[in-house]
Amino acid sequence: MKKLLLVLLLFPTVAFGSAGNIGEIKGSGVLERNNDVIEGNTGVGVEMRDTAVTANGTMRIDFVDETRVDITEHSRLLIDEFVYDPANDVGSLSIKATLGGVRYASGQIAKRYQQNVKIRTPSATIGVRGTDFIMVVDEMGGSMITLLPSCDVTGYCYTGEIEVSTDVGTVVMNQAFQSTMTSTSWQPPSPPLTLDIDEKLLNHLIILRKRNPYEEEEYEIERKRYSQFDFLGLDFLEFDGLDKDLLNVDDIWVTALDESDYLLGELLHDMLDQLNAALMAIFRSELDRQNEEMLQEDKNVYGLDVETGIRLNKTDSGWHWSREDNAGNNYISIKMSDKNSYVLNIEQGDFATYDYTLGTDRNNSIDIKQSN
Repeated sequence: MKKLLLVLLLFPTVAFGSAGNIGEIKGSGVLERNNDVIEGNTGVGVEMRDTAVTANGTMRIDFVDETRVDITEHSRLLIDEFVYDPANDVGSLSIKATLGGVRYASGQIAKRYQQNVKIRTPSATIGVRGTDFIMVVDEMGGSMITLLPSCDVTGYCYTGEIEVSTDVGTVVMNQAFQSTMTSTSWQPPSPPLTLDIDEKLLNHLIILRKRNPYEEEEYEIERKRYSQFDFLGLDFLEFDGLDKDLLNVDDIWVTALDESDYLLGELLHDMLDQLNAALMAIFRSELDRQNEEMLQEDKNVYGLDVETGIRLNKTDSGWHWSREDNAGNNYISIKMSDKNSYVLNIEQGDFATYDYTLGTDRNNSIDIKQSN
């Protein structure tokens, strides 16, 4: 008699519906799931591949790993991937903000598996190292990302670090309220700039943790470091994970956001105005220089200027300025490097030209007086 050997292969699976839930919603907001639209209400479960959409409303999503995401009005956020299984030391999170404002406060996945956290906008990728930040995405996919301090109810705050990358560049921000902008994925992020935030509005921007975020992270580091030396004293049959309600995150956060929606919107506009003004200050000098150079180039006539008799040529080494008077008795020839700028004051017989400028400034002056 032949015996049939049945082999069962067990593959790990990801359970949908375990990402978290809507912790709070005000106004209108929904979850888009496949082809269904689910009305947003407090306590509604959030699944992987859901898209949270707000109209004239705000939504807060509490993930089971203690990550918190606040979504402002007229926003879209895709929960691309969420896996959290601390018993098997597995965790990953991937979300993408495609429109509006999203405020992110990191949870256990970012603290334990920061390499598995991917947060994106249409023009940027954000690497998180256990911290808070806010991202604002416009209709064209341009993004403003601002690093926020992580604070607890005692007033203790610390600032983590994020990397903002595009396909061609990366900036690192590690100071509170540093901000950068990305317009497209094929242009580098703008240099980080520190925004001046009104202290009266800070409470509407910062999320408070009941537990000290720094001590919590340090505890996890110490726990992992010492656990490797004490594995013989562990009771592997003792497991209390099922005694905890993973969806209950009420004891993690404490903040008064019920009256902050309008002020938060105003604050985001103010932050954008500050960042745009600062960026313009950085690039204004370069733009002025380029504009001045373009105008100067237009003023100079290359080749022979029939009206003045001046011949100006551009060579590999610089400029060649020359003029011969009508009688053919006098001739002036000047060769100048284009690494410098010049002002020419020329008198040749009955002809004269003053303040003839080559370049963008007045570093050098050449005066020539030629008579018959």
